[in-house]
Amino acid sequence: MFEPRQYAEWIHGEIFQPVIVVIGTANAKTRIKEINGLSLAELFAPFGGHFPPGISVSVQSLERQIAIEHFRVQFTDADSAVQLSQLQADQLADWTVESSALERPTRSQSAKALEAPSPWYEEWRSALFRSLRWSDHEGLDQPTAALLVVMSKESDPAMLLEQLLHSSNMPPLCTQGVLDPVPSRVAVLLHDASDPASPSKEELVRKLENLKTSFAPNQVFVLEINHGPADHVEQEIQDLFKTCRSRRAPPPPPAPNESPSPSPGTRLSQEDLTNLAQVVTEVVVKNAVPWMEKQLQQLEAQISQSRKGFRNQLKYLWRKPREANERGMGSDLFKAG
Repeated sequence: MFEPRQYAEWIHGEIFQPVIVVIGTANAKTRIKEINGLSLAELFAPFGGHFPPGISVSVQSLERQIAIEHFRVQFTDADSAVQLSQLQADQLADWTVESSALERPTRSQSAKALEAPSPWYEEWRSALFRSLRWSDHEGLDQPTAALLVVMSKESDPAMLLEQLLHSSNMPPLCTQGVLDPVPSRVAVLLHDASDPASPSKEELVRKLENLKTSFAPNQVFVLEINHGPADHVEQEIQDLFKTCRSRRAPPPPPAPNESPSPSPGTRLSQEDLTNLAQVVTEVVVKNAVPWMEKQLQQLEAQISQSRKGFRNQLKYLWRKPREANERGMGSDLFKAG
């Protein structure tokens, strides 16, 4: 059983983290998968406050300013934001336990693996809670922001962003009305420095300025990545992205004659990591958190109004009826007469 401190860390560090859904064009998803070995959500995931220096935010609540250190968010691809079926959950749990077991453990390792909590149990528990995400009976996965991603080489990024804004691109629970379908929305112009078809610096700036005239300027960002050498990944960068890869299903077996996918983080440089961290911090601090703050203020106002209404009802309930008061006054006058 967890101690209170451990339980709080488990709740805030693993179970409840504000969600940012990532919606990208087909070109953006394909390019990042082929070059970097990642999904769009996995590209942003490590920078959601999970590693130092983290993200610090300030929230206004109940007329108080609250500072939150080491604030964390999780990124989810919108097209995978669905609850797993029973069969999928069982397969994920089985694969998680098998993959976390040691191939040829020594006697000391075997004894340690049975200690509570053992490594396989920790992995299984995480897989269990991942399989319950996006259930229609809970609201922990309410998106706080939607990250709309288009490639800078597209001829008309503004038109593509308009298409991505459509509510049908949000997770099913949002389109069904279970969750709020209109979180804060942020546009990201993704510039792949390794792609010969990417525009020049001047053209990139022009496209960015055009987007800022069509959308709110504080909700449009440009992200330049892939400054590293081809087919190369630093071990530190690879480990960073491996830690944050989403495991909602066992990896599929490789198809015959299929070329191996690149290692996570391939072609990304330290400069790219800095760019990613800056964009994610801006999205969280200036978009996701203000949206949550607004929802919280609306909820507080609703609760306050409900309390006032309930208090007035109690006063009315315990108040002596007017007719009874008048009869009482009449009888008093009669007695006095």
